[in-house]
Amino acid sequence: MLESIPGWIFIVGVVCLISTIAYTSQLFIILPALEWSYAESVKLLLPFNALVLMVYYNYYLACTTDPGKIPDGWEPPYSTFQNASDNEQDENDDDQDSAMLMQPRRYRQRFAAQTGMTGPRYCKSCKTYKPPRAHHCRYCRRCVLKMDHHCPWINNCVGHDNYGHFVRFVLFVDLATGYAMGLLIWRVRDIMDNIRHFRFRAEPSKTEVVFLVLNFVLAFIVLFCVGILSIYHLYCMSRNQSSIESYERSKVKSLIRRGKIFPVSYPYDIGFYKNLCSVLGNNPLFWLWPQKAPGDGLTYAMRSKTDRPSVTLLLAAA
Repeated sequence: MLESIPGWIFIVGVVCLISTIAYTSQLFIILPALEWSYAESVKLLLPFNALVLMVYYNYYLACTTDPGKIPDGWEPPYSTFQNASDNEQDENDDDQDSAMLMQPRRYRQRFAAQTGMTGPRYCKSCKTYKPPRAHHCRYCRRCVLKMDHHCPWINNCVGHDNYGHFVRFVLFVDLATGYAMGLLIWRVRDIMDNIRHFRFRAEPSKTEVVFLVLNFVLAFIVLFCVGILSIYHLYCMSRNQSSIESYERSKVKSLIRRGKIFPVSYPYDIGFYKNLCSVLGNNPLFWLWPQKAPGDGLTYAMRSKTDRPSVTLLLAAA
C-alpha cells in the first residue's frame, strides 16, 4: 500500500499541516487579537516561532539523514565467536565459517548471553552480514542499522543515525502544538471576557472564528496522536530498545513463560541515564539540540554479566 504512494506526498502533507497550524493561528487569530502590537507580539510569538523553527529543522534532518548503512564488506567479529565457544568444543572441527553458521543449541545460547546475538545474521537480499540490531527494510530495500521502523511521514527509515532527530522532531511538535493550543485558549478566554464585560476591543471576525475552530481541532488531533507516539518512544529510549526490539521482547517473554527457552536478560539496557545518552548525546544540556548520533551503529554497550542474573541461570543450565 505505502509503496504505491510517492513519498513526497507525505512530506508535503506534513509541511502543510505544520504551516497551517503555525501561521494561520498567528496571522488570523493572535496578531489581530493583539491589534498588531509589536511588543506584545514579540513576547508571545517569538518563543512559539522558535519552537516551530526547531520542528522544521529536526523534520528536515529526520527526512534527509541516512538512518544507517552497513559498511561494504563488514563482517561479524570472528574473535567474539571464538571466545564464546572456548568452553565448548564440538566434535566436528570443520572450517571456521561452517562452525559459526552451524552451532549446537548450547553454543548459540552462550553466544547470545555474551553478545545479544544468536549467531551471525546474514541478509540474503543485501547479501551481507547484519550487525546486532540491524534489520532489512522492505520499503527501502536495504538493511538499516538499529532499525526502529519505516516512517512514511518522513519518507525514510528511522534507524541509528537519525533516531535522535526523529525523537527531537516529535518532542518539538508536542511543545509547539501545546504552545499553539495555549494561545488559542487564551484568545477564547479573551473573547469570553470581552462579551462578559461588554468590551468591544479586538472583536473576532468570521474569518478568525473559522480559523480558531479549525486550528484548535487540528492542534488537538496532532498533540494527541504525536503525544502518544512521543510517550512510546521515550519509554523505548529509557529501556534502550527499538520498536522492533520491543515487539521481539514481548515474544521472548511469552516463550520464557511457556518454557520454550531459557530466561535471558535484554543486554542493551545499561541504565536509564546511559540509555538516553546513547540516543540524545552525552551532555543532557544539549539533548534537544540537533547533533550526530553517538556511536557507529555496529557495536553497542551492554550490561555486564554481574548485572544479568538471568543470563547466569541460562549459562548454568546450558
